[in-house]
Amino acid sequence: MKQKPYQQKRNSIKPNTVDSARVKKNTILHLIIAFCLPVILYLQTLTFGFNYFDDNKLILNNIQFLSQFSNAAQAFQTDAFIKKTGHFYRPVQTISYMTDIQLSGGNNTWMYHLSNVLLLGLIACLLYLLLRRFLITARLALLSVLLYCANPLFVSSIAWIPARGDLLLLVFSLLSFLFFIEFLKEKKNKYLFLHWMAFTIALFCKETAVVLPVLFVIYYFAFSSEKRFDKKYLFSIVAYIVSGMFWFWLRSKAIKDFSNWNELLGVFGQNDMVGLLPILSNLRTIPESLAKFFLPFDIAPIPGYSLFMTLTGLGIIVLIIILFFRNKERSKKEKMFCVSWFLLLLLPTMLFKHMAIDYLDHRFFLPLIGMLIFVLFILPKKWLEKGDIKVSWIMVAALVLLSCFTFINSRSYSDPMAYYNAAISKNPNSVFAYNNRGAVYHNKGIIDKAIIDYTKAIELLPDYASAYNNRGNAYFTQRLFDKAINDYNKAIELKWEDANTYNNRGAAYSHKGLFDKACPDFKKAEELGSGSAKVNMAKFCNK
Repeated sequence: MKQKPYQQKRNSIKPNTVDSARVKKNTILHLIIAFCLPVILYLQTLTFGFNYFDDNKLILNNIQFLSQFSNAAQAFQTDAFIKKTGHFYRPVQTISYMTDIQLSGGNNTWMYHLSNVLLLGLIACLLYLLLRRFLITARLALLSVLLYCANPLFVSSIAWIPARGDLLLLVFSLLSFLFFIEFLKEKKNKYLFLHWMAFTIALFCKETAVVLPVLFVIYYFAFSSEKRFDKKYLFSIVAYIVSGMFWFWLRSKAIKDFSNWNELLGVFGQNDMVGLLPILSNLRTIPESLAKFFLPFDIAPIPGYSLFMTLTGLGIIVLIIILFFRNKERSKKEKMFCVSWFLLLLLPTMLFKHMAIDYLDHRFFLPLIGMLIFVLFILPKKWLEKGDIKVSWIMVAALVLLSCFTFINSRSYSDPMAYYNAAISKNPNSVFAYNNRGAVYHNKGIIDKAIIDYTKAIELLPDYASAYNNRGNAYFTQRLFDKAINDYNKAIELKWEDANTYNNRGAAYSHKGLFDKACPDFKKAEELGSGSAKVNMAKFCNK
């Protein structure tokens, strides 16, 4: 019997409807898996405390400010450390800490860690959606995301509370990219608006976001089917400029750096330098990040440059160049986008150089997504089209192995002593780790061990003012005032602008009865912004 027209139409669309429902169901299932497995892997961090590596300066020292959510607007008027003297502008990070305090009812470390873990789950979902937009098969995209999130290289990005800015940056960068891709596909202005909003928020998460518009343009020319740049997209460029100028204006009001050309080349802080010059000393982070991404074993909480890792990374760079030109699975424009993602998003992190730290791994979390996409782009097409079962099982085995390393390495972040012991064990030349472990010993009243660690830090880096000041404090505690004064003298010689050292030396002079020397130190410390120096001035010098 001949079918009626409406029956033919109904039968013809039914399979597509079923396929669409199945795809949607699989996508939801994959998103649940992508969210849950990384979260489960890092759940143990909820029992961890502070590491006393920046988290004390970001949170503990500012707990009164952070506890008042009414201060949220002021977060846009100061630096990340709420001092207006730093170089890091992270208002969204600051507001996230405020939110943690409000949700948990106080300064609870489990809430800070929970927020980091949940952000990781969200990042995994967004990264899965992005890989699917690049036509990576569902199974391969899911396994790739899980492998990425389980990579031991990124433990510090989740287990270390101060990495919050990088996590927030990654969330809004991925959102901005997803909305941009959707806009190019659907041509709907709502996606363009959401793309712009996500980009603007990313700017206030971390400075790295300033390079995103360049990456958006590269994506357009690499993947868009349009033959040339349409004038209608000029609105997007104008929107980027407006957001960038607004961000720069607020940042300039909050942080007074880069006011002239010399400062742009390199602004020296207390223990660091920010500007263009540090890029040269940070060039080794490019090969080292690649080596540690593909060989993520024996990752130190506070890493140092390694000749083996540098040479391995250079070998990987050569391999990438060869694959770039010889591999035909994807076009050169598409592979260039991946390389640009890695290099452009790594570049802003290279503008900062700490005196006692070579680099930190959490800064690689966003840039190395470019390398993940590059690897997926050069895989044989049959893996992408059908999803090779053998390859899937290999990836599952690698996932289990990496998860075990990550689970174990995460424990190094449980408390300050565990953190710095692991840092020194895996990087015996870490000046910063010795200095900070000395401070942990000092706080515990184990002064002799504190002095040993401070002395080791000075031996490794004779110009490290902080170690001299800290050892002076240890000698002060032992009432060895002459030794303390000698260390304070050296610290001031190396870092004349540090108010605390002047105040500490003034206190040592006071205990020796040398008020004619103590009072000028207290006065200098007060001029440099020390509140306790003002108290000492009133106590010893205004009689």
